[in-house]
Amino acid sequence: MARGMDDVAPGRSDAGWGQVLRMTWPASLTMLNTTLMKFVDGLMVSRVGPEPFTAQYAAGMASFVPESFMLGVLTVVNTYVGQSYGAGLHRRCGSYAWAGMALAVAAGVLIAPLALVAGQVFRLSGLGPGVQAQAVMYYRYMVLTAAFPLASRVLEQFFYGTHRPIVVLRVSILANLLNVGANWVLIFGHFGLPAMGLEGAAIGTIAAWIVQFVLLTGIFFSPSVHERFASRAVRSFRWRGCLDLLRTGAPAGVQLCNDILIWTVFHVRFVAVFGTAHLAATTIAMRYLGLSFMPAVGIGLAATALVGKAIGEGRPDLARRRARSCLWVAMAYMGLCGLAFVLFRQPMVRWFVTQDPLHRQVENVSIDEIVRVGASVMLCAASFQLLDAVAIVYIGALRGAGDTLWSMAVTVLLSVVLVLGGGAFVVRFLPGLKSIGPWIAVGVYVAALGTAMAWRFASGTWRKIDLLGRAGPKPIDLFIGDTEFAADIECVNDGRGR
Repeated sequence: MARGMDDVAPGRSDAGWGQVLRMTWPASLTMLNTTLMKFVDGLMVSRVGPEPFTAQYAAGMASFVPESFMLGVLTVVNTYVGQSYGAGLHRRCGSYAWAGMALAVAAGVLIAPLALVAGQVFRLSGLGPGVQAQAVMYYRYMVLTAAFPLASRVLEQFFYGTHRPIVVLRVSILANLLNVGANWVLIFGHFGLPAMGLEGAAIGTIAAWIVQFVLLTGIFFSPSVHERFASRAVRSFRWRGCLDLLRTGAPAGVQLCNDILIWTVFHVRFVAVFGTAHLAATTIAMRYLGLSFMPAVGIGLAATALVGKAIGEGRPDLARRRARSCLWVAMAYMGLCGLAFVLFRQPMVRWFVTQDPLHRQVENVSIDEIVRVGASVMLCAASFQLLDAVAIVYIGALRGAGDTLWSMAVTVLLSVVLVLGGGAFVVRFLPGLKSIGPWIAVGVYVAALGTAMAWRFASGTWRKIDLLGRAGPKPIDLFIGDTEFAADIECVNDGRGR
């Protein structure tokens, strides 16, 4: 098998920054690619009309809620695979991937019946009848096929954990190009097919998910991956692995659910009350923020893999250096984004507000007013870019060590107190600030969160976490009768690895 990026000799000059950059740039571009494709997807639907555009956004958010918990849980596949990889327990990497797949399929089965109550869900939404009907249709497509994006997430985390992020990037690009092509054909009706509108977009999205899953599965089952990680050995599946993922991943799932809830309340309760111009300005800022923080989330995933591998190798000192290097990369990127938000805030807002999908919804509002408010919001967003990078990277690094419960507890506490409590306070007692008040509360929250995560990682408490059970009973006793795992462990104990 060809030498991988993880096999760089310790004495070589590229063993530090080279490895970090080879992990971070594909991961960040994958997240950026996904964000851009979602934007293009929505832009294509908007050409059909404002009702399908609104329905797609509402149904997409609603369908993501039941998936979000399991998506958070499945990110720790990266943690367990990365630590097992670093420890030389290569077959265990494949076993944790199979455990994640089992959880993904189970979650997909549990989510699918929500299609039966889609009508009731959107009757409570307050959307118009035409939008409701299309939202119900789109929502049903999404929840009935939730197993595919969940299973793809598992395989993505496996490849991150084994330090092969380029695999995820290439597959993501191919799947998203297919999504755009399928949308063009199905939404507008080409090559003799009828124009299906929003339903065509739903089918195109599902086709992209399926192709992504098939491509990742094909690589997962390839001879080179199987030779090293026993990826075709279904019998290596262990319920113990599912329990490990749920135990460590549940806090990450709660954290993701909390983020969705907090931002929903922020929009609906704290921004929308000040009128359409403020809501439009916040919507625009959030679109640009996606281009800023989503690549940083990719860097956070790389930090999880790098820290996990270093801990698996028994080198917490290396884990600390890798996390710090990832932080510098994230801060450089988000710092540049923040600078762009400051220097080009007015033209960025004006360009977006004049685009067709948004313009049709705010045509009764002065564009100059939206630009004025949006420019102030962009300044608020720029102010916390660097500390947001700190929070994202250190949450990823702590996750690589298995320190998820503390991260979840602090995130929930700070978001409730500072975003919900602080937002309610400024809306009630400082109404003159209008939507800028809640944005200031968000800035305080991000600053506190970044500081807390940096302190937690610096404290070294994560060094005491032992996900692989190396400090307890002998590993061979944890998997009695499992000759493959026993062989792996014996090789590691002998100093030979695999």
